[in-house]
Amino acid sequence: MISRPPALEKFRTRISWKDIDQKSLMSYLQICLIEETGVSVVDNLNKDITTKVCEISNQGIANIVARENLIVCGIPLIEKIFEAFSTKEITIVSNFKDGDEIEKGTIIASITGNQKDILLIERTTLNFIQKLSGIATESKSYSNIVDKHGVGLLDTRKTTPGLRLLEKYATSCGGSFNHRMGLFDRILIKDNHLAAKNIKDAIAFTNFLTNIKENQQKTILEVEIDTIDLLIPAINSGVDAVLLDNFSPQKVKEAVNINQERVVLEASGGIKKDLLESYAVAKPHFISTGSPIHASRWVDIGLDWQ
Repeated sequence: MISRPPALEKFRTRISWKDIDQKSLMSYLQICLIEETGVSVVDNLNKDITTKVCEISNQGIANIVARENLIVCGIPLIEKIFEAFSTKEITIVSNFKDGDEIEKGTIIASITGNQKDILLIERTTLNFIQKLSGIATESKSYSNIVDKHGVGLLDTRKTTPGLRLLEKYATSCGGSFNHRMGLFDRILIKDNHLAAKNIKDAIAFTNFLTNIKENQQKTILEVEIDTIDLLIPAINSGVDAVLLDNFSPQKVKEAVNINQERVVLEASGGIKKDLLESYAVAKPHFISTGSPIHASRWVDIGLDWQ
């Protein structure tokens, strides 16, 4: 049996909806409520002045419809928006779950309730679902490329401030694994940390990392290197993973051969879709890229009255 790096499975993690901090999410949705209505609590007169002057108050059913093929993400969020906007008489029915592949023209979900309440939450709901489904859809297109080579896709911390958990959840719905959530859950020593400590040679590099690992045995320790000469010193220090920063596909392949499955290898550094397969062929354990989040587009999803 081929040995694998001990920390490999710790990198193969995906957050689920239950991992989303619901209290923090509701606080964020309160900001969305103020953005739409100008107030933190919707009063009985309703702050949607357009719907008010149109005197819309009948019961109705609205469908959330995919207007292109996509990977859906954000269905559980809709009920949280209802709650934050105090539209509790609205109900939602969906035959899909986040991560499902949806074809153009498919009804993703149906919303039943007072028409004025549905109009109140329409834009916020669509904004979230379009954004998150766009990330999930783009992540799926990336993961499809690397999966066939046995390489995992990892996301990054290049996320919209305040929306990191939701955006990382969306990448997981598209088949990506989740890298560290923040500065608190893994140790990732990068070039700026080494420069701040004035680490300039391989011996100092190894000693520095060895000391950290001895004192942080229960925490994943990863180090970024920008030259292959530092790979063996990194392995000898006992780190769990090495990030190969801005390596060419050829250099990644060389690193894989040197490593011999001793540590987790992650290729990173501006890797976009057109180069993804050439890196996957080199077979690092993971390729990390922020592109599925920061370079994705919102997919086309609409709300139509039934």
